[in-house]
Amino acid sequence: MFVLLIVLLCIGAYFHCKQGGCRCNKLVSSHQDALEIVRTRYARGEISSDEFNERRKTLE
Repeated sequence: MFVLLIVLLCIGAYFHCKQGGCRCNKLVSSHQDALEIVRTRYARGEISSDEFNERRKTLE
């Protein structure tokens, strides 16, 4: 009975992550989004090169 419960939990966790429920992918995505925003703001001239480099180093 205990083994069946463990198997069901593993299957549920697998499908949960497969449907986008894992936070790992979302954290990477949000990090890349933040870096892209910094690059866009620099390209538009909204932030200086010093500020760009400081924020880029923080995000990388």
